[in-house]
Amino acid sequence: MLFPVSEVEAARTVASGKQVKSAVRPAAKVSSKTRVATATKTKRTSAVAAAPVFRPPKPPAQRHYAVDGTTFYADGVRVRAAGIDSLEMAGASGIAKQRLQQLLDSGRVSIEPLGNEGGDTVARVKIDGRDLSELVSGR
Repeated sequence: MLFPVSEVEAARTVASGKQVKSAVRPAAKVSSKTRVATATKTKRTSAVAAAPVFRPPKPPAQRHYAVDGTTFYADGVRVRAAGIDSLEMAGASGIAKQRLQQLLDSGRVSIEPLGNEGGDTVARVKIDGRDLSELVSGR
């Protein structure tokens, strides 16, 4: 033996070495794994969050505008509904116009052109498959 070491000092040195190793190394391993895992997770999350979501454009809203009780505009074309008799009484045209607008807004409108008359397109108009003339008259 080169250096005389007492048994007490030897035991302290061994014990303190083990305490240091167990206290430092596992903490370093855990923290390094945590850091790597955290960095990986944040990269994945940020890559997913940064990716743009493709959404097709919405079709333009198609609204028909009533002119009077029988006529309305559809995509800039003046359409007169076939099969509807217009009331020519004072005040009745405003009510008829409101009723036509409510019907046009109530569902899907399909227009089947029949011909032209005086600058208007005469057409058979259906709302959700039902003829407009039936809806107006209440049949």
